[in-house]
Amino acid sequence: MRALMQHWRRLSRREQGLLLGLALFIGAVLAYSLIGQPTRQRLHTAERQYQQQRVLAAQLAGAQPARAESAADGRPLSLRISESASAAGLHVEQMEVDDEGLELTLAGEARAVLQWLAQVEREGATLHGLTLEKREDLLQARLQLR
Repeated sequence: MRALMQHWRRLSRREQGLLLGLALFIGAVLAYSLIGQPTRQRLHTAERQYQQQRVLAAQLAGAQPARAESAADGRPLSLRISESASAAGLHVEQMEVDDEGLELTLAGEARAVLQWLAQVEREGATLHGLTLEKREDLLQARLQLR
């Protein structure tokens, strides 16, 4: 350090000023490179992600759930459910219709019940509650559809 101080004192005022200016310039460039540039890159990335999220939100807002044709044929939900359950070989034990939808209890072979439930959802009915219970060789399902 002592040798550096002696060398500094031997330099002319002009050379000292130029070296100080160079040190300040290098410091400013380093500060920009280490602080300013990464901040701008993060800002640019955030803006790009924001625009992508806006596009996705607009697409989601305009998206309509896919419904099978049988859901849009105008027949009441209770009639569609009853017919599809019978066609699947299931026994409808109880059906109650209210303003909010349909409550249903049915029984059948486990595979048939599960396949029928999947089909009903594909056709557009919304399942709000489901209870499955094994009864001897059959599977009983209590469900609420909307």
